[in-house]
Amino acid sequence: MHVIDAHCDTLYAMCKEKTRLQFTYDLVKSLNMPYLQFFAMYSPPSLLLQEGGFDQSVKIHLQMLKLYEEMTKKYSYTEVLCKKDIIAFEKTDTDSCNTLFSLLSVEGVYLSKGELSYIDYLYDNGVRCLSFTWNHSNEFAEGVNGNKGEGLTGSGKKAVKKCNNLGILIDVSHASDKTFYDIAELSKKPFVATHSNSRFVCAHRRNLDDEMLKTIAKSNGLAGINYFSDFLVEKEQNREAGVDDIIRHIEHMASLTGTKHIGLGSDFDGVDKAALSDVSAVPEIINALLRLNYSEQAVKDICAGNMIRILREVLK
Repeated sequence: MHVIDAHCDTLYAMCKEKTRLQFTYDLVKSLNMPYLQFFAMYSPPSLLLQEGGFDQSVKIHLQMLKLYEEMTKKYSYTEVLCKKDIIAFEKTDTDSCNTLFSLLSVEGVYLSKGELSYIDYLYDNGVRCLSFTWNHSNEFAEGVNGNKGEGLTGSGKKAVKKCNNLGILIDVSHASDKTFYDIAELSKKPFVATHSNSRFVCAHRRNLDDEMLKTIAKSNGLAGINYFSDFLVEKEQNREAGVDDIIRHIEHMASLTGTKHIGLGSDFDGVDKAALSDVSAVPEIINALLRLNYSEQAVKDICAGNMIRILREVLK
């Protein structure tokens, strides 16, 4: 079975020299299945408020680009840059244990200073998925921590069109509700929430309410299940999440939109409490869905097929 994980923070964790990673080459290789990992580039927006913070953020950005280049070469990842690359992944023999693909993404365009040319720069450096914000607002859009209802700025509206034209997948995971609906109205291509869950099941502001999930489905997009415990179970339950909680979110989403608009977005190496220990535990989700009598095709769609469909439509 093919698997696509639409979000991890492994590059930033490597920059911070984190000693134990939830995503590593050895762990993913042990799965013996074709695997496509989205690698996000992220640096804390709060760093920009410090003296010399912009230069430090640029340094982190360049370090992540270098790490990504070195990693893809060392482990022979096939980079997804255009439509033919995702078609190649789709056609990969499921018995091929060494077939690993990667896609570079950006979580918040805080280094742009509102300049659209920054998106061209990202595209030229291999980025094929981006979110305009992390939690904090910037010159393009209001993040999920925003409370002014401002949504996309004028530059942000132009950025949606530019992403559509270039072939960059737009991610709304950290968008405010107003930004979410602005993107939904303007985007001519499917958009996704790479790592967001159901707000009905777990009432965290980072999750999506039912109307949002339906709106993503109308765009032919998907929501990728985030394994972070705080996004899976209510804080009042005072427990860490497990695979059953991942399944609860999938079941609720499926009740709203069917299984064609659900994916996986682990948030590995970006969270401290995850429902899965690391990438080697992904088969636990597959086995749990099959035990619940989800069809093999539905499970294939959730694990990879839905994102393949979207990338085939968005990428050039």
